[in-house]
Amino acid sequence: MEALEATSNGNKTAKTEDKTEVKPKRERARRYLPSLPSAGSAADMNQVEYLGLADRTAVEWDSLKNYEMFSLSPDGSFPLMKVSRSKAVRLADREVMMVGGGRCFRVSLSNHPKAKTSPSSP
Repeated sequence: MEALEATSNGNKTAKTEDKTEVKPKRERARRYLPSLPSAGSAADMNQVEYLGLADRTAVEWDSLKNYEMFSLSPDGSFPLMKVSRSKAVRLADREVMMVGGGRCFRVSLSNHPKAKTSPSSP
């Protein structure tokens, strides 16, 4: 005889076996991505200086886009970078700071370096 199971609407249906078998997840193929080249030591590195522009008027924290540079002072010193809605990173030491809001000064790196002045000839 068949095993029957009652359902909520009063009809009897044939009992079916429970499927507890879990299908394995399909693995994604990993893309080959090259690693970043690194310098062997500090002796292999060059000293650089960046010129930047700092806004004269402060803007609200919420108006900055992610990965935009800013400073808490109008002279642009100690630059930081907004990395999410509530976090900023100090560029000097890569320290993460939690931010709830406030005013700051946008900083943009200048791609127009100052013209070098030639030394005066005697």
